Amino acid sequence: MRYIEPRNILLALIGATLLQAGAAFAAGTLDKLRESGKFVVGYVSDGSSLTQKDATGKVTGYAIALCTKVGEAARQELKLPSLATELVQVSMTERFSAVAQGRIDMLCGAVPTLERRAQVSFSIPVGFVGVNAVVRSDAPVRLVQVLTGQEPPRAVIWRGTNAPERRALAVVSGTVVESALVERLAQRRIAVDVVSVKDTAEGVQAVLDRRADAFFDGRPLLLDAVAKSPAKSSLVVLDQLFRRELLAFAIRRNDDDFRLAVDRALSRIYRSPELPAIYRTYLKEPDRETLEFFELMALPE
Repeated sequence: MRYIEPRNILLALIGATLLQAGAAFAAGTLDKLRESGKFVVGYVSDGSSLTQKDATGKVTGYAIALCTKVGEAARQELKLPSLATELVQVSMTERFSAVAQGRIDMLCGAVPTLERRAQVSFSIPVGFVGVNAVVRSDAPVRLVQVLTGQEPPRAVIWRGTNAPERRALAVVSGTVVESALVERLAQRRIAVDVVSVKDTAEGVQAVLDRRADAFFDGRPLLLDAVAKSPAKSSLVVLDQLFRRELLAFAIRRNDDDFRLAVDRALSRIYRSPELPAIYRTYLKEPDRETLEFFELMALPE
């Protein structure tokens, strides 16, 4: 009997594991759903109307409702009545790697960017969110004017006194607001020191603690966080929309069959009475502009 070194056995086992993982990735998400019998959806719990937990601990929200509908569509397409949708919470830092590595089948809501498209793919848009700022009630007048687009014409500044203002502005780490924030305020001669925070609550607290002059995040998140703050009388959520960001579902790259299934499911929802009902339940009564947005996003059959 020929002796095989333990090292060679270990290498063979590692190689076999990698081959199996590679085969699973090559098979595609739809095949993975057939084999596992479950559709694993990742979400970041931000407490907003997109993804939140109710009093019983159940995960709900607008994005979750749409993800669940995609799971129902996959169940019908694959003819798997027992296919279950499993919701898995992921962190902001691991959300895209979880998709790329196949630990989750779809991420329930993210802002597409070119940088992120190098790691994952995205569905058609599922909505948009407006980014606003929260400031202290005693915030510098000029900063508020700049952030609300009401800055008056500046007086002539003589050479040697033209130094820009410096302001500390907070954003959630990993979001796409930072670069736009720095660029826009630099045009108004405000130098930005960016304060990275982990979530909305920390950003609002940074403003209260005067570690930041303003904090930028989605308007629903800001309004909710301020309403819950014991110091809410010291905070103001500015009405001016700083920017509008599209939201989509993140899926694995180079998985056209699954992306087609997701986009088909979303397009059919957008053309049905289901979309206004879901939007109304978790967000607000959809206006004409909102309905036209979804009509435009829905791909024709």
